Amino acid sequence: MENKLLIDLGVKYGLDSAKISKIAAIIYQAGVQNFNEPEAKAIAEYLCENGLIDKPSEEVMQELKLKGLARD
Repeated sequence: MENKLLIDLGVKYGLDSAKISKIAAIIYQAGVQNFNEPEAKAIAEYLCENGLIDKPSEEVMQELKLKGLARD
């Protein structure tokens, strides 16, 4: 998957392809279909900055909903 947002995050946070794929999947689960939307960047950065990438997806989605980052 070639996406500037995901590539930049991978470099900045030293993420492997599995973690980048998980971020992409969570962004889609959160209801954002286009990685160029500001919401995609906000979600991805929130995941990385708060160390949520290694948590189960269900917990991450609950956290995103509480923070208002996931669409219903």
